[in-house]
Amino acid sequence: MKKLMMLIMILSVLLSGCTVFVVEEDTEEFKILASQYQNYVANDINIFDQFQSFINVVTLDTAVSSVMIEVKVYSPLGVLLEIRYGSGVLFEEDSTNYHILTTYELTDLSSGQTISIEVSDYLGRTYRGFVRKSSEELGLTGIRFAKNKNRVLQTLDISESLPLIGEPVMLIGYQGEIINALTMGLITDYIRTEDDIVHALETNVLSDALGNGGVLVNMNHEIIGIQYDVSNGSTFAYSIYVLNTFIDYYLQP
Repeated sequence: MKKLMMLIMILSVLLSGCTVFVVEEDTEEFKILASQYQNYVANDINIFDQFQSFINVVTLDTAVSSVMIEVKVYSPLGVLLEIRYGSGVLFEEDSTNYHILTTYELTDLSSGQTISIEVSDYLGRTYRGFVRKSSEELGLTGIRFAKNKNRVLQTLDISESLPLIGEPVMLIGYQGEIINALTMGLITDYIRTEDDIVHALETNVLSDALGNGGVLVNMNHEIIGIQYDVSNGSTFAYSIYVLNTFIDYYLQP
């Protein structure tokens, strides 16, 4: 309980900080963002019990879907070349396996190289993972690992709609070498394709490269993005359009 209350206090301060940052900006874009955010705070999380309930669900339920991934890369002769670390989220399960979304770069290989994958769940329990399908074009990889009947994990659903610019979101991942680190912030911009499709989201959520593959969730605990980059104080995540396109491909026989 002490740990939970400390987390709530930290997140409350972060949210307050985000509000001040937005209000003091002079651009029209940030004025709109501030208005959206203030409406959200006034109508949804201004009551402490509601915010506490959200945090309880995140820590006890939503975060159970987050995993840490360790990838060992070997040369054609079996020599260990490097060890990569990243994040992932459980998005699908069948009778025998759980399935993870993460970034393509985590499992990308040169000719002749091989990998071994170890997945760690929210309690640090480990599983052997296998790449099922990858897409360099979409920037995503899907990893499967066998279920353990004594270890029940959760999967998260993809949101049906894009988050608003200015909407509060939470990132869950392996940021700062901490399994299931929780970081809140705001959606600050859309990144669109030439066809005007929202390909990615820009946020002011604090993260690092180890958080790549981490899941961005809305206040309904739905997936709205997968982190793929951190640059100049912003964290970027693939949008639900990219995620759904990849999942359709991944689930094909």
